[in-house]
Amino acid sequence: MIQKYPFLIPLSILLLACLSGAGLFLYGSQQKTEFVPHVRSVHQPVPSRSCCECHDKFCQQFEGAPHLRTLRKATDPGVLEKFVDREVTLKENGHTYRFFKEDDALWVDCDSYPAPVRIDWVFGSGMHAMTPVSLFPNEKGESELLQHIVSWYPSGKLGITLGLQELVHEQTGINALGEVSDHAKTQNCFGCHAAWLGDSPGKIKSDAIIPGVSCVRCHLNGEEHIKAVERGDKDLKLTKWSSLTPLESINRCGECHRRFDQLEADEIHPANDLLYRFAPVGMSQSPCFLKQTDVKLADGKTARFDCTTCHNPHQQASRDPDYYRQICLNCHSDLKDHAPVCSKESMQSQCLQCHMPAVEVHDNLSFTDHWIRVRERDKERFPEFQMRQAK
Repeated sequence: MIQKYPFLIPLSILLLACLSGAGLFLYGSQQKTEFVPHVRSVHQPVPSRSCCECHDKFCQQFEGAPHLRTLRKATDPGVLEKFVDREVTLKENGHTYRFFKEDDALWVDCDSYPAPVRIDWVFGSGMHAMTPVSLFPNEKGESELLQHIVSWYPSGKLGITLGLQELVHEQTGINALGEVSDHAKTQNCFGCHAAWLGDSPGKIKSDAIIPGVSCVRCHLNGEEHIKAVERGDKDLKLTKWSSLTPLESINRCGECHRRFDQLEADEIHPANDLLYRFAPVGMSQSPCFLKQTDVKLADGKTARFDCTTCHNPHQQASRDPDYYRQICLNCHSDLKDHAPVCSKESMQSQCLQCHMPAVEVHDNLSFTDHWIRVRERDKERFPEFQMRQAK
């Protein structure tokens, strides 16, 4: 079983940071929450085989999930094929970057930096991007991160890394290669892309990292759950996702995809392009989320709306627009206690095109806007706001 599901090799349980508090931005002003590392060690490892012995179906599904590919070694064949023997001259700064393999490692050479730099890891599943990173010790011996300014995009092109466009003004020294993060931020970055970072304080050791986001990142109390199963207890101890409130649920995803309370109140508005990347933030402001308790489903149950309403976390998200339209129709219809129907288009139309469009945030990249709303109203509220729907 371990060989069949290598992502579940023995590891120490790690618990997510505490869930954020219950009020929503639209219900009152919020104090910004400091971003903290998501993982901490627990000494007893969970036998990995146990997950798949009871949950084989989910293990098989998860083998194809993007979460499992959020972090890969730079020597991974899937990484090498996208970078080796390729070069790009960034239009943003005019520098040329060349990637090559030497001594069983991936390297990048920049025409404005005196020596090649070895790449250790790559962030990103490849669904949106793959960004090379390098680890090195600072003067205190703590691990720091260099996020490279060149990333690979699903179009097959190399281009400037999203979020580092402002670095084009720093064209000397290490800044010509990318952005250097201190140890705390480095730990945060790896904490969202890995299942386990090891237990060496101040250091991130590549040989200790368990890459990718696996079961224990989302299912808390895993260690207690395994022991309860082995004892035959009725109380299996595992926190079920369905037992979370919708706010708790999107905040759990938001521990890595960002929560609304990690932003300043004046940052949360439709004209802020940054929010396209942060799906839970947009969802928290959406009428579908805020008014879900007002809607009764066909079976009489109160509607529930969170990330898992549309996305199965154990597998890749659907690309079928009609799949999402059917979910919309669960709440929007002429039935009593349902949400209203669209006043401009037939309910047979593709809802996402208008209410959750893909928005181009980069020459090579688009994100689905998860702030579900009537977007035409943004023009009235924000005259300077120009909707940029991807073609």
